[in-house]
Amino acid sequence: MPIQLIHVSDIHFGSGESHGYVDAETGLNVRFQDFVKALEKVVDYAIKVDADVFLFSGDAYKNASPEPVYQKMFARELKRLSDADIQTVLVVGNHDQILRGSSSHAMSVFQSLEVPGVITVDKPMSLKLSTKRGELQIVGLPHVTRHHLMTLEKYANLPAAQLDTLLVEHVASLLSGYYEELDPDVPTVVTAHMTVDRAVAGIEQELLIGYTLTFPSDIFMDRRVDYVALGHVHRHQIIQKSDPAIVYAGSLERVDFGEEKEDKGFVHVELERSKTKYAFHSIDPRPFVTVDLDLVGKENPTELICQKLEKAVQQGCVLRVRYRVNQEQLDQIDEVRIRSYAKMAMTAKIQPEIVPSQSRSRLPQLNESIIASPMVALSTYLEELAPNRKDVLMEKARNVMDEIAAELHSTDS
Repeated sequence: MPIQLIHVSDIHFGSGESHGYVDAETGLNVRFQDFVKALEKVVDYAIKVDADVFLFSGDAYKNASPEPVYQKMFARELKRLSDADIQTVLVVGNHDQILRGSSSHAMSVFQSLEVPGVITVDKPMSLKLSTKRGELQIVGLPHVTRHHLMTLEKYANLPAAQLDTLLVEHVASLLSGYYEELDPDVPTVVTAHMTVDRAVAGIEQELLIGYTLTFPSDIFMDRRVDYVALGHVHRHQIIQKSDPAIVYAGSLERVDFGEEKEDKGFVHVELERSKTKYAFHSIDPRPFVTVDLDLVGKENPTELICQKLEKAVQQGCVLRVRYRVNQEQLDQIDEVRIRSYAKMAMTAKIQPEIVPSQSRSRLPQLNESIIASPMVALSTYLEELAPNRKDVLMEKARNVMDEIAAELHSTDS
């Protein structure tokens, strides 16, 4: 009988609240309530299917010092799992870690309270769990950075790029050692919070605290491993279908418009030695909708905006309306009427761009909020001018940014 495992990642309580408002009845941001409901749906599902293990692969909060209400809601769901006799494994992600001066992290409270059935992966480990459907082996890695090597005197003065190479080699060797100790007859899951070389990055690039390091997918290739449960990358994706399956569950709710077109949810894994099956389940996240219009020189701009909104707006969505007009058209814009067509949305941001007369044309997408984040600005620019080469060029740009971040980090240290 296969072991029933629920793979969840990147909840990020506290993120995305700029797209909501404070609920007068609860005093909580409605977007935070969305994130809580998303986690509730997963726990409800885990209880319904009588899951054996709830595996969370990192980043419970937006940072390592979460507000009490974030901790309260997360702990409430952990208790529901514990009460249902579902074992929970929590991997410490980069947003859960305090980078300097302390070995504690946002999950430390659950270790201190010794919550029944909750295991925290805050250091590399290998363990065996006994479940109602049989035994399970887990090899776990929290988010690792070069800080772990820099604390050792022999590595302290090495350049950042060399430290990264050594860290990848160290992690690969560590995992290889754990694999050798596995019982080949018992199903095995490896879990880690990291970026692998075959992953398609998402909005997490804009949420990063410090730098991130990319690991080769090959470090998980071992005949004794059945499923690799990854966190950190927000886009759900299957890196490898089997032998072993390598899967990012993705983030549980949309954090920003960068995830507008991505579905959000969790993975239900039926774990069985050499016969593992898995399926993604959507939590039906709140829709994000963007309406873009270039109205420069066009007649009846308000009417054109309203026509587009009538077709595009979804009930309860997070909406942004971006339109370009020139100065001479401003007296033709009726924002009250525009907002009446946006009333189905939960929140709506109207973002006009006023084009000065005889100005040089520019991309309407590159507004001030976008260009404040260089990678998002570059992505927007390439989407317009070189869509066929965007992925390749973005990968090159990320490599350059990683090198810059590594050099800056090395200088700061």
